[in-house]
Amino acid sequence: MKVILLDSIPNIGEKSQIVDVKPGYARNFLIPKNKVMIATKSNIIILKQKILEKQSKLLDILNKAKLRLKKFNLIKNKIKITAKTGKNGKLFGSIGKNDILKEFKKIGFNILKKEIKLPKGGFKYIGKYIVIFQFHAKILIEKQISIVSDK
Repeated sequence: MKVILLDSIPNIGEKSQIVDVKPGYARNFLIPKNKVMIATKSNIIILKQKILEKQSKLLDILNKAKLRLKKFNLIKNKIKITAKTGKNGKLFGSIGKNDILKEFKKIGFNILKKEIKLPKGGFKYIGKYIVIFQFHAKILIEKQISIVSDK
């Protein structure tokens, strides 16, 4: 019996795949648990439409991320964050994602907190650091940020 998988099932197949299973297994287990639907012509057409819609949404998301990357690359001025420091350049507290967000909003670039990746966590000393910005799973860019004393 040909069925369309609604979930990934180990040793059978991945989600949205059309597979052949034994009729008893489909009737008694898979269909009652809403793991599959029978692969009729209309269901196959619906499945293909859903796959096309999903692909176009993913492509749209990727294109928007590329646009944001272009705008991000237009930022030529260096990002400087001023913070209170003690002796030896140690910060009172640390510089994290929220501080970086505020600095980008000051220059007019909106960025989400989840798009900022700090490889070694927050920064605790003055200096220059590399911050990774991830606008999409496939789009990563590094930008240098300077942390300076407010004295």
